Amino acid sequence: MYRRYEFFFQRLPRPFVRFLRDSYLALLDLRDRVTGKAGALTPPRSLHFIGGGDFESIGEVFLGHFIKVGGLKENETVLDIGCGTGRMAIPMMKYLSESGGYHGFDISKKAIAWCQRAIASRKPNFKFYYANIYNKEYNPRGKVSAAEYRFPCDDNSVDFAFATSVFTHMRRGEVKRYLAELNRTLKPSGRAMVSFFILDDENRRLVKEGRAVYDFAHDLGDCLTVDPHTPERATAFTLDDLNAMVAKAGLQIKHPILYGSWSGRKSMLDAQDVVIVYRRS
Repeated sequence: MYRRYEFFFQRLPRPFVRFLRDSYLALLDLRDRVTGKAGALTPPRSLHFIGGGDFESIGEVFLGHFIKVGGLKENETVLDIGCGTGRMAIPMMKYLSESGGYHGFDISKKAIAWCQRAIASRKPNFKFYYANIYNKEYNPRGKVSAAEYRFPCDDNSVDFAFATSVFTHMRRGEVKRYLAELNRTLKPSGRAMVSFFILDDENRRLVKEGRAVYDFAHDLGDCLTVDPHTPERATAFTLDDLNAMVAKAGLQIKHPILYGSWSGRKSMLDAQDVVIVYRRS
């Protein structure tokens, strides 16, 4: 069912889709306020940029992935790339110890303001940063290029970083910069779990057979996309291109890629393809 509706919404004008989405979420937020369903750590749905499903349960599921697959420990320092309204920060409030720490940044000023009020005020070792980064799809008025952005963390200070559904909306130069920043900020023992849409031989075959959510029919040279006018709607990279970018950044992939269900193959972890990168030793 997910793939059927995703295919349908891809073909509607983006302003109309945003209008439908914002109107629907505003009604749900109003209902939550009236019924008292919205708790102190329940962000307004209207602040959610991307990602569907139940806010709390998905956060808990991904925390489990980070612990079991990424080896996240309670006393580690975490970097959340594209933290949104704290979907991952909220479950980490209970998991990370006082000797651990959390840093999150996002392009949504309202989302960061909510996180600072609701989360950072309760957990002093949780920090949130507004990054006014340009993205044609999600922040067209942004002033900073992602290809030049510097992560709000010191060198060699991060144990575990992650980016879910972030690189899937970026072009090659931007991804290369973020990978280089991961190399700068990760400790020698650090690692990062990041998601992509990857076109390996199997995913290409499934796309060609029409079994994938996205066709990535437009090759712009620096990425493949579903929309040549607004490439950031969804971007993909070939496996060779991804490997080259990772190596150029001084990183390495030690574990098999965890391919997702977007292409029609059986998911190993999530809808998107998940890669775990380490600093090259």
